[in-house]
Amino acid sequence: MQEYTFSKKDGADISETKAKEWMKKFRDAHPNKGDVIARFIGADIIQRILQQDQCVGMRIYFGYDETGQIQVFLCGSRVDGSNIWPDAAGSPAILADGTLACPPYCPK
Repeated sequence: MQEYTFSKKDGADISETKAKEWMKKFRDAHPNKGDVIARFIGADIIQRILQQDQCVGMRIYFGYDETGQIQVFLCGSRVDGSNIWPDAAGSPAILADGTLACPPYCPK
């Protein structure tokens, strides 16, 4: 694994053109009308993750739920790249799901 120090500044803007190209490629690869193409999550839970002690950002993990549907969840990360999980002493950590899939919750 590559050594890296994580920062609140990691990440970069992309253009609308690039974003739409990536979206088109994904949709072309998943042409079924019912395929999930996006997920929405509200700002409140994102802010709660970012406000955790030592949190400098978050990872977006992909997984499959009990029905085989692809899901995502957000997990806070520290400067050393470690995830913020609940610890053995019972200290809480905020992991976020509850995302709304598109479809059916798509932009108009």
